[in-house]
Amino acid sequence: MKDKQRMRFHVVPRADIPDLFGEGTAVRIGRKYVEKPRMEMWTVQPSIETENPEEMHPVKKKKKPMRARTKKAIRRWVIVGVLTAAVAVSYLTITLQTYTGVEVVSQIQEAESGNSFYIRYGENILSCDTDGVALFDLDGAELWTESVQFQKPVMKVSGTSAAVAEQGGNDIAVFGENGLRGQISTTFPIEKMSVSDQGVTAVLLENGSTPMIQCYDVSGNVLIEYSVASSASGYPIDIALSPDGTTLLVSYLVVQNGQVDTRITYYDFGKTHEDGNYEIGGDTYENQLMPSVFFVSDDKSVAVGDGGFVIYEGSEPKESTKIDIKKEIRSIAYDEEYLAFVLKDTDSAGYELRLYDYNGKEIISKEFEGDYSNIKIDDGQVILFDGENASIFTEGGIHRFEGSMGADIRDIFVLKGINKYLMMSNKGTRTIRLTK
Repeated sequence: MKDKQRMRFHVVPRADIPDLFGEGTAVRIGRKYVEKPRMEMWTVQPSIETENPEEMHPVKKKKKPMRARTKKAIRRWVIVGVLTAAVAVSYLTITLQTYTGVEVVSQIQEAESGNSFYIRYGENILSCDTDGVALFDLDGAELWTESVQFQKPVMKVSGTSAAVAEQGGNDIAVFGENGLRGQISTTFPIEKMSVSDQGVTAVLLENGSTPMIQCYDVSGNVLIEYSVASSASGYPIDIALSPDGTTLLVSYLVVQNGQVDTRITYYDFGKTHEDGNYEIGGDTYENQLMPSVFFVSDDKSVAVGDGGFVIYEGSEPKESTKIDIKKEIRSIAYDEEYLAFVLKDTDSAGYELRLYDYNGKEIISKEFEGDYSNIKIDDGQVILFDGENASIFTEGGIHRFEGSMGADIRDIFVLKGINKYLMMSNKGTRTIRLTK
């Protein structure tokens, strides 16, 4: 105890007593207070930059067990799979089945007297009747109309140019996106016509044993005139003008020793030939009649005959592909992508629809019943129709429709949307949808 108390004393030496432990030393003993250290309390506040105080001392969240997380993920993927399957089934149900009925979505225009003729012109429709030529959009709104009249019109479109001629007449009207661009008068009756993107128009004119081929600009000026000596060259039966207006393709019927041949000839009018010979390509096909020729592009063209078709390519055209067709060709149709044939097999009662691309590849081959006097290709679909009846096939070979449209069909165009079409008939212009 005394030791513990002694620890609380502080011994202070006297300055006047030098030796504390020597004899006669006096010692002064005094108590001195020793201050204990204080404890300070600090409060830590979050800094201004810290929006959430928990970020300084994040609280660890308790993770769900692995089994629970796995079940949740599996449930999520099952739902996604079910929805995807439902969408796929709905899509296949809509696109793969053959429809047999139609419903009228809207009546765009009422029925008009007389015959009207139609052709797709870009995203619009060009219409021609005895009252004139008009352009309207797919909603039926009229964009412009021109009061030029044709009784038996021949309509051709290339790019943004369209030409309408009177079959067997002497008048041609050339149109652009904004209406009439020019009119042309010929000296002889018109047999065939073709137009380029720029509006240059080529015509085959009837003139007895010396038919004439002429090309006009939009203003009606003669650019080219060629009198054909049919006894030497053969009789021209079809013509086609390249989109750029520089190459003319002519199919000649040649009869020699009782044999019918076809001579395909290309003429280059894009530059001057000093020797006067403008022929740049072609060939003769024996025992074949090729009454239809057309350009797909400036460097690709097609000649179609009773035994198949040939494809020419190049600036100096040469045959690149020849496809032989053994069956009887009843009718053809073509657009920028495909060439369609309706074929008749003498050994069967039905018909075959065969679709080719311009590389000569067969895309589809489908058997069908029924006689159809009209065939066309529109937006990748082959449409056959006659009277009230129609049959529609897609480029994928799906038989989209077979049945009656409920009106005397004049023309049909594919619209955007599921199973929607624009139909011109004796009951007017209607938007229709295919139904089961």
